Amino acid sequence: MRLTLAQLRKLSMPYHTSEELDLTPELSGFEDIRSVSIAKIDYVIHERGLDTYLVTFSFEVDLVMQCAITLQDVPYKISATAEEIFTTDDQIEDAFIITEQTLDTKEAVLTNVLMNKPMTVTAEGVSFESDEEESIKDESDGINPAFAKLKDLL
Repeated sequence: MRLTLAQLRKLSMPYHTSEELDLTPELSGFEDIRSVSIAKIDYVIHERGLDTYLVTFSFEVDLVMQCAITLQDVPYKISATAEEIFTTDDQIEDAFIITEQTLDTKEAVLTNVLMNKPMTVTAEGVSFESDEEESIKDESDGINPAFAKLKDLL
């Protein structure tokens, strides 16, 4: 969603709107993401001061990700709600800066999609046991053979 400051000043607050957004170009650089559906986003904009706006948005997007073990395609749905502040005041921390007199939510939506994306996914029914887990099991079964001779010293 892109709105100029002039447009925002004319709107009655809170302002409700929705859009569909294609994030494919931005997410295509992630090797574990195979495909992305069109994101469906609902916005509520609240004015919080001079050229400062609180944007609450909920979004849904379907990803097809690569299984970390089998490399198969795994569908993963992200559905979340976020609140972000947009402002022209660069002194406000953790806010998206309104540049060129335009409030653009694309970066905020993309950031929240990435924050809600899991680091890895595994296909249903697939489990993973690492070598590290096996060595922990061996050590818990008894005395580590590397230290067996130290036992005799006591």
